[in-house]
Amino acid sequence: MERFVELVVAGGLATVTGLWVTRLTAALSTPWLAGAALAGLGVFALGAGIAREVSPDW
Repeated sequence: MERFVELVVAGGLATVTGLWVTRLTAALSTPWLAGAALAGLGVFALGAGIAREVSPDW
């Protein structure tokens, strides 16, 4: 499978999972912070996957 597809799928799953964790736990608790970090990494992976497809230099 293409690397950009893996990044987009993994980033999307991480973002959704992280957002669910932040929604289902108490604000600013340890699981909430972990969910927020996971969502942030997911958004980063989505961006990297999209940039990899758009930019042929990667």
